[in-house]
Amino acid sequence: MAAILIIEDDEKFRELLQLMLGRLGYTVHCAVNGVDALYQASHYKPDLIILDLMMPWASGDAVLGFIRSTDELKHTPVLVVSAHPNGAQIARQLEADGFLAKPVDFRVFRECVQQLVPI
Repeated sequence: MAAILIIEDDEKFRELLQLMLGRLGYTVHCAVNGVDALYQASHYKPDLIILDLMMPWASGDAVLGFIRSTDELKHTPVLVVSAHPNGAQIARQLEADGFLAKPVDFRVFRECVQQLVPI
């Protein structure tokens, strides 16, 4: 079963993503800030990371930079989901595998996730 790490500080949005992905059959882990994200990503080595850019303690762009520079994580697909005004540009510059702007169309979100990591 594929594992997904959700890195999102908005509790309600994080819980909604966790519930939806769990119902689709994925194993879901969550991190609530950038520092926790670095630990969770290194510990679980997920099949996909869903990343918000605007978070406390370490920004999403710093987290993505760490992921892309770490041998054991650099090939992990990352889907950036953010309301950051320059989110698409940041995601592209840091070699994210996809970008969705908030508010998210959940049908499109599900399709993106399933393309990046089939169940």
